[in-house]
Amino acid sequence: MPNFDKAFPTRNGWLIVPVVGKRSSVVAELNAALRKAKGKGTDHRKVSPTSLINELCQTAEDQTQDGVLVILDEMGKFLEGSALGHGDDVYFFQELAEAAARANGKLVVVGVLHQSFAQYGARLGTDTRDDWAKVQGRYVDLPFVAASDEVVELIGRAIEAKRRPTLMRDASRAIAESIRSRRPAVGGKFAEALETCWPLHPAMAALLGPISKRQFGQNERSTFGFLASVEPHGFRSYLHTTPIESTSWYRPDNYWDYLRSNLEPAILASPDGHRWSQAVEAIERTEAKAGNPFLVELIKNVAIIDLFRNGSGLAADTAVLGAIFYSHPITEIEKGLEELARLRVILFKKHIGAWSVFEGSDFDIDAAITKTLATSSGVDYNYLAQLMGLHPVVAKRHYHETGTMRWMSISLSQLDEAERLAENYVPAKGEFGLFALALPERGLSPKVAQRRARESSRRSPWPVLVGIPRNHARIEELGAELVALETVKDRHELQGDAVARREVHARLAAVKANLEEQLQAAMTNAQWFDGSNEPVEAGARLSPIASDLAGDLYSSAPLVWSELVNRDSVSSNSVKARRDLLHRMLTHEAVENLGIEGFPAERGLYETLLRSTGLHREVSDGHWRFMAPDKSETRFGDIWQATRDLFVDSSSRVNASDILKLWSAPPFGVKAGIQPVILAAFLLAHQSNVAVYKDGMFIPRLTDADIDEYLQDASRFSLRWVVIDEEKARILGGIANILAEVGHAAEARDPLEAARGLVALVFNLPVWTQRTHQLSDGARAIRDTLLKASDPHKVLFVDLVALLDTSDGDAYVQALRNPIAELAGAYETMLRSVDSGMLAALDAPPDQLDRLRARAEAVAGITGDLRQDSFATRLAKHDGSITSIEGILSLAADKPPRDWTDRDIDAATLEISKVALRFRQAEAFVSVKGRKPNCEAFAVVIGAGTGAKMISRSFDITDRHLQAVESKADELASQLRKQGLSTDVLLAILAKTGMRLAADEEKNHG
Repeated sequence: MPNFDKAFPTRNGWLIVPVVGKRSSVVAELNAALRKAKGKGTDHRKVSPTSLINELCQTAEDQTQDGVLVILDEMGKFLEGSALGHGDDVYFFQELAEAAARANGKLVVVGVLHQSFAQYGARLGTDTRDDWAKVQGRYVDLPFVAASDEVVELIGRAIEAKRRPTLMRDASRAIAESIRSRRPAVGGKFAEALETCWPLHPAMAALLGPISKRQFGQNERSTFGFLASVEPHGFRSYLHTTPIESTSWYRPDNYWDYLRSNLEPAILASPDGHRWSQAVEAIERTEAKAGNPFLVELIKNVAIIDLFRNGSGLAADTAVLGAIFYSHPITEIEKGLEELARLRVILFKKHIGAWSVFEGSDFDIDAAITKTLATSSGVDYNYLAQLMGLHPVVAKRHYHETGTMRWMSISLSQLDEAERLAENYVPAKGEFGLFALALPERGLSPKVAQRRARESSRRSPWPVLVGIPRNHARIEELGAELVALETVKDRHELQGDAVARREVHARLAAVKANLEEQLQAAMTNAQWFDGSNEPVEAGARLSPIASDLAGDLYSSAPLVWSELVNRDSVSSNSVKARRDLLHRMLTHEAVENLGIEGFPAERGLYETLLRSTGLHREVSDGHWRFMAPDKSETRFGDIWQATRDLFVDSSSRVNASDILKLWSAPPFGVKAGIQPVILAAFLLAHQSNVAVYKDGMFIPRLTDADIDEYLQDASRFSLRWVVIDEEKARILGGIANILAEVGHAAEARDPLEAARGLVALVFNLPVWTQRTHQLSDGARAIRDTLLKASDPHKVLFVDLVALLDTSDGDAYVQALRNPIAELAGAYETMLRSVDSGMLAALDAPPDQLDRLRARAEAVAGITGDLRQDSFATRLAKHDGSITSIEGILSLAADKPPRDWTDRDIDAATLEISKVALRFRQAEAFVSVKGRKPNCEAFAVVIGAGTGAKMISRSFDITDRHLQAVESKADELASQLRKQGLSTDVLLAILAKTGMRLAADEEKNHG
């Protein structure tokens, strides 16, 4: 080999530096290999690219050897690492090549790759691909590619067959002749080589070699990978699923199905993407319009042959298609080709003498992207981040340790924007921090970028980690291309061009996948700064970092393992379970498990949030209460103490929303889903000291309705801590006794309950009592003061003290006793007074209500007056109770009790007098209806002498007086007869007596 000896003259020997590529730093690997070749130990110190190249040049100039030969096997791995951001910048290879060029042949660099240099950068942005092409220009390409006939011979040796069909020989000759007509250099034994490839069709065997050289292939590796692959529609799949007695061969249309199922994304992203899109469109149109399986197979074969015609010499002429469809007459094949031409999916090209897929699109996607980039103002990183859908970093370990899911969001922006974002950062969507990927401006040195990133990162008040990715230039280029493609995708030229749309969408998917890969590499390999002087360890996983930050930030977070409610956004089913639990907390505090039977959803919440945390526990035999957390529950204890510290000023109120803000913020970070339950437990545990207000008004007792309103809007509620000293406790005890005296007992364990009870008593008074003026001045003043109360502490210990003008607590309680008793009994007193007047008007003793009911039953329904009959009907059921009196008074007032005023009571009293009179009059006539009368009616006219006053009077006497009337009448008649006077004289005596009695009555009433 004279040329080799001339290129590498050997006198003292060459220093061989072999390096095997991997996705890592080529500088580190080459430095280790150089030290090993020179017999030096391993040096773990980091070496710069410049110093390594200088050492290689110095070693090459050493007179003890002829030069240095660097062999980079699997060089593509280094290039892949550079493209993904795992390795060094590709610019190192340019510096290495330039150094070798200046070494006068003493430094030789040989790289072994399976693809062309530029193809390893195919996933990069347009500008970067151009840069890679420039770097490749510094090297001399020495392609080592097997010829097509050599590949066919290799395939024939790889496939072992005991017999081959005779038609294989004729088909192989036809295919070989077709190829030889375009490539005369093909050997004479090419047909025999094709024949040995059965069950591959000769056309398919001839195509495999050129196909493997395409960008989505890897030379012979792709060929034999296809033969051994078990992918759908692959060669082995064909062998396993096709019976040998029915087999023909594996044709190009079978290979089309294989490519479509397994490699379409890679083809679309390659230079063949445009022609592939045209072929797909042609085949889909054939399937839709023709519906003929033969035509579909025919167009698939034409498409495959046409796609890979260059390099194979094979063309889709009639002879080749006849060899593929050997069982079809040539006339049928020609007819099928004419039909496909009529459908405008293929056309005959005279210059090659063969059929080709119709070129239905002339849209130049690269030109469109270039034009869009030229007019673009730059990359909109917010839009880019939205397109990519950057996923947040979850603090997984923190979640397993505390039960609370927390995460940090990811942003993508230029460095100056990242600095502004870090300075004013406040979480907005549930996250607790930010990983800010910052892309430095072009020309900014790495040291300056890292310094600015370190200065802008921070840990408080919210952690913001700023990272500088090493592949920022690639991200910027791919991002610009992605945004440009999004713009191109919506251009009007594509509306009627299915081929171009398919190509654009495929290119878009490829760029998005490449950018996603670059971003993942950036997240892993970026130089992150966390606010400390030292950067985060290179290559560190982000989830553990997020967990550490979450643990530091939320050091007092409660330990709650509940998937249902330990979150900010709660499902509708969880909302119902939480509401049911809150209602149970109000009504069943003293019962184990809050009286929840079985295991509904609210029972699970109870066990997790209340029982396991000790917030609801047994205080005595069978008696349960809400209590402050036990000392062992340090995290809930911290929350409890911080909440208690909010009530430093007993004269002011704390808004419930402020409490929830405290809990949501560090160091607690309580999720919104569990906050209502914890707050309700706090209120119930401290109900003896906490007064609750809604819309500024005191709530004597929380109800289910209050809970529901709180769940809708917590800002309407506020709390106040009431401090009870000895004097106030004595007053509250006295109030509790007063309430017990009037039938409103309060629990002795709760001093504030007495205040609540007093306010509740007044608020629960009948509406008439709350409005009436028929009270003493003191009772009315106390009532009005309590009705206006918005703060129980103020009304009890300020307002009422001033009103009663007492000197000490005992005098205060004593002065309060009579007015409260008057208020509590005012309504009943009024009703009893009305009842007494009514009974007097009806001449019915209170202790003989049964006789009154009998009288009413006799009168009911005889007057024809509906109102009078209603009165009699209600009187027939009158038993002296408050309810029966209310019924009669409501009839008389023609209003329900809730609407009564003093005027209504006066009018009703007068009305009762009237209906009572009519009632007694009606009693005299019950015999008309055949009922037993309960009274008798009398009519008397008396007059005496000229000018004497005439007295006309009618009245009735109830049955209880009838016997007395009869007895006295007999007695008086007997006495008068004994006088021996005439009947006229006796009647005159009676008339004069009656006139004098009437005159006396008038005088008494005068």
